[in-house]
Amino acid sequence: MINWKALSAGIAVVIVLGLIMQLAFTSVIVRQMELNRNYPDYSGIISILPYLVGFGGYFVVMVAGGFVTASIALNRVVLNASIVGVSTVGLSLWFSISKGEINLMSLIFFALGVVFCIAGALFWRMRRSSS
Repeated sequence: MINWKALSAGIAVVIVLGLIMQLAFTSVIVRQMELNRNYPDYSGIISILPYLVGFGGYFVVMVAGGFVTASIALNRVVLNASIVGVSTVGLSLWFSISKGEINLMSLIFFALGVVFCIAGALFWRMRRSSS
């Protein structure tokens, strides 16, 4: 059965943490531009930093959303986490489609977002069964 309270909490966690992550990502981009200007010899290495923060932060946010959803749902945690993942990543994808078209990277992010949200729920289940 779908737990609406768990879905609401999971979606709220993903949205709030996602917005915080976007703020951090913007700060990293600004810092990267400064570093590229000051250290042009290291621009190749410096350019990797935003991708690490962006990808890593996105997946941590999705794991947190799945974990919170599972901790409230208690039953059918994978189903509830899947719904949270599909709805939040779908909403994000919908906003990005207005700026362009769907490409392979968008679909990969969609799939990985749902997978990491489910991973958060499974992590919660693993912690619960071990204690």
